[in-house]
Formats: sequence, C-alpha cells, structure tokens
Amino acid sequence: MSGSEPGSAPCHAHEGWLLTPEAAAIRPDAATAVVADVHLGYEWARGDAGDCVPAHSLAETVDRLERLLARAEIQTLIVAGDLVESSRPCAATAADVFRINDWLHARGVELVVVPGNHDRGLPWICSRRPKGAAPGPIVAPAELGVADWTICHGHRPSRGDRVVMGHHHPALIVGRVAAPCFLIGPRLIVLPAFSPNAAGRDVATTKRPNAWKDQDLRCVAGGGGDLLDFGSVATLAARIGGRRIDPPCAST
Repeated sequence: MSGSEPGSAPCHAHEGWLLTPEAAAIRPDAATAVVADVHLGYEWARGDAGDCVPAHSLAETVDRLERLLARAEIQTLIVAGDLVESSRPCAATAADVFRINDWLHARGVELVVVPGNHDRGLPWICSRRPKGAAPGPIVAPAELGVADWTICHGHRPSRGDRVVMGHHHPALIVGRVAAPCFLIGPRLIVLPAFSPNAAGRDVATTKRPNAWKDQDLRCVAGGGGDLLDFGSVATLAARIGGRRIDPPCAST
C-alpha cells in the first residue's frame, strides 16, 4: 500500500491499479481514474417520489473528487455507469452534471461516462448543455478499454477478459456497521458505489453472479478512511460470524 499525499490514507495496489479510500481505481500509467455509481440527483429523484431530501449529492461528489484528484495526476475520470440516479428527464440533475463537468474541466480532467442502467436519460441531459459550459461529458460505448482492462457498468455480461465494473454496490456488513468494499481478483475489480446514498450489498452473504464463480475474489474494505484486506470472499462469512455462504448463482 502507498499513499501519494502526506498524511493521506494509503491506497491498495492491485494489478497495476491503485484502489483508493474514495472508492476509485486509479491507473497511474494512463493518468486515469475510474469510479462507478455516482448517482447524482439522488435527492431530486427522491423528491419526485414525495420525499423531502436536502440537496447534498453534488457537494458530496465534489468533496470526494477533491480528495481523489489530490492523490495522483489524473487527466481522465471514467464513470463506470450510473452517473445519475434517475433515468427520467430532470433539469436539476442535468444542471448538477454540467456543474461537475465544468469543475473537472477547470482542473484539466475530462469526464467520460460508460452508461449504466440508470443513465438512459444521458442523451437528454447532454442536450441541455448551458451556454458557455465546458465541453463534455463524453458518453462512451457500453465498454471502454484502459490498459489491458475493460471498463463497463456490470448490469450486462462483459466481453472483456479483465474487467473493472460497478453496479453491484459491494459492502462488508458486520452487525450494524457497513463498509463499502472492492472485490478484487486477477481478472476482475468490482468497485464500491461512489455515492454514499447507494445501498450496499453484503458480500459475505449475497449470492454471486455465475460469471464470478471461477474468480478467486478478495474483499478490500474501507475502515476509518483506510483500506483493509479481509481476504477471500469464499470464506468471509465463516470468518466474520459463522454465517452460511450461499453458492454462486445468476445475478438478478
């Protein structure tokens, strides 16, 4: 493990990537960072459902991105799906997307989005670009290559041999404590949700997709701002409380 800033929490090195406590994977040789499940506009979507939720997702995202960009030279930020919460047209969400894009552009960072299942409204959002806004975001195809890895969202099977994905919101849950976590193996990295509003799926008990059944995955979870390696997912449940481990099955 190694941190890039004095006093910063260390990163976890894995197969050429640096996994960070901010729920990102940095590829230093490509000056690229990958995050997933940002879910901008969470509060606006909840408001449409009748809830009263204070505006917060934009500020939370900027705060986490500030810490991420301080770690390494990053020229491209890839969102591996679900940049936004709602697939329905929402002017407030569109405004937040362009604010994030402008904020990144001012720091020399290009925003690229690999669409996820929540991102069906991205073409509409892109059509709402304010006058004078920075170029972008770039909407990529369903899969994008970085080094010898394929970046995708994860809601559909990938054709890549080595994959970085989001979608599953992995978390290590012990008692009433939940810590977002990475699932890592030689050919797979599953990113935790970048948004703190995204509910986590317990990696110790949730049934795993068939595509992962031959993967020797480890759980690397955030704890107090640090990343801790909790070892093999296959034995995780037994080691943290004796719960039964479900066999792998198809993802829902």
